[in-house]
Amino acid sequence: MVGSVSIAVGSLGVGWLSPASSIQSWLLIDLLRNTRGAVAICGILVVGGALLLLAAWLALGVSLLRTRQGAADATTPKTESATDAATASKQASPLRQVVTSAIAWGIPLLVTVPMFSRDMFAYVGQGRLMAAGMNPYTTGMADLPGWFALGVDPLWADTQTPYGPVFVWLSKLTVMATDALPTEVPIFIFRLLAAGGLAMLAYYAWRIARLRGLNEAGVLWIVAASPLVLMNFVVAGHNDGLMLGFIVGGVYYALKDRPILGTIFVAVAIGVKPIALIALPIIGLIWAGQNAGWGAIIKRWLAVASIALGGIAVLGWGLGIGIGWVSALATPVTISSWYAPANILGISVGGLANGVGLSGDITQEVFKLGMLGLGCTAAAYLVIAKRRVDPLWLLAGCFAVIMLSSPVLHPWYGIWLLTFFALAGVDRLWRIRVVVYSTAFFMLIGLAEPFDLIPRFDHDTMIPVAVIGTALIGFAAILIGTELTLKNRFPARVLAAPALRTRALR
Repeated sequence: MVGSVSIAVGSLGVGWLSPASSIQSWLLIDLLRNTRGAVAICGILVVGGALLLLAAWLALGVSLLRTRQGAADATTPKTESATDAATASKQASPLRQVVTSAIAWGIPLLVTVPMFSRDMFAYVGQGRLMAAGMNPYTTGMADLPGWFALGVDPLWADTQTPYGPVFVWLSKLTVMATDALPTEVPIFIFRLLAAGGLAMLAYYAWRIARLRGLNEAGVLWIVAASPLVLMNFVVAGHNDGLMLGFIVGGVYYALKDRPILGTIFVAVAIGVKPIALIALPIIGLIWAGQNAGWGAIIKRWLAVASIALGGIAVLGWGLGIGIGWVSALATPVTISSWYAPANILGISVGGLANGVGLSGDITQEVFKLGMLGLGCTAAAYLVIAKRRVDPLWLLAGCFAVIMLSSPVLHPWYGIWLLTFFALAGVDRLWRIRVVVYSTAFFMLIGLAEPFDLIPRFDHDTMIPVAVIGTALIGFAAILIGTELTLKNRFPARVLAAPALRTRALR
């Protein structure tokens, strides 16, 4: 909790405020943002807070491993009912500890100044576009009078929204309800929507963990208490939390033999972010059953497509924006992340093309599109050829191949994969390490995101060197300490609930 409060305090000096914000003129804020030493201290507070959150999260994870190991080592004979009761008793305390920790760490972050991304300002801008009668699928932010004063990243100037009609409708309602209020008010509402999505995600992840006989505390440790999740779904307020909440809820209802309700949930997720389309065929496969023939599978796929896509199309036409969300699927690939595998390979191929007299830029773009096409093909192969495997692993695999083949890979995209990875079953030490090191990597990427600095400090090398240097040294020390703790202390299978067998999927 000290780490969360540290991030909240540090955000006052380096978090993102709109240029027109009245908060800029507050005496304390003005002092923090216009004094070089104060800005550096605020940056260190943010990084130090993130380090404390990571250390606390890893310490909580180690305590869960010890609890699992102690339960697995218990050899006292019990009847089946007594064993179940004992297991429930043992699991209650760790589960409560994870939930309490996630809530305690998250509450101070609800009042931070936005950091790690400026997307919440874009949500406000897109809501204003809708309120002004403009279509965010055909109109960029630059057509909105005073858009820059909102604090929107210039990258959005001529970029169409990548969000579905459900979310742009929510954006419109939020902006219209807070029209006469400062920008900070709709920003806070968007943060509450993201936090509500995280709460929904945690709830349905817990229900799926119970249904599948997974370690409930271990699943929520990854899905709800992770500092990466708190940074992106609370501080940055990304709507991906809302999307994931509806996807996981849809999967849960499909597993509970309520496929139509599950399809509706996934349809809402698509309406938040169209990338959720990936989950739709998985719902159809669960509905059809693992041993279904192609006739039944195709019938279920047509049913889920009609319900979900038909409903989203009707909503789009009702809002006057049509099916522009289809083109929104291409918006995220118009930019690149330097660390995305497809982008790294694309730059290399482009450089080779330049060396032989060809256009490196064109070659690079063609290669990236080819990689994305390869990823979509791989996802289709998994759905068709591996349709009888565990649907949660299938869902994780489809998201993985799409993510790894995309030229853009934001830190919050990593949470998609970690969520489905947790629900598929993180019961081996190497899988836990994948979660830990992926979390640390994407946290570092988020902390490297530029702070909101006045022009006088914008090119000051001392501030980013101090901040990034502290982050690198701190993360290395924490991860090394965790490895020393884990080494030779736990068996290979540590997170599986010892007295619960994974239930067969119906």
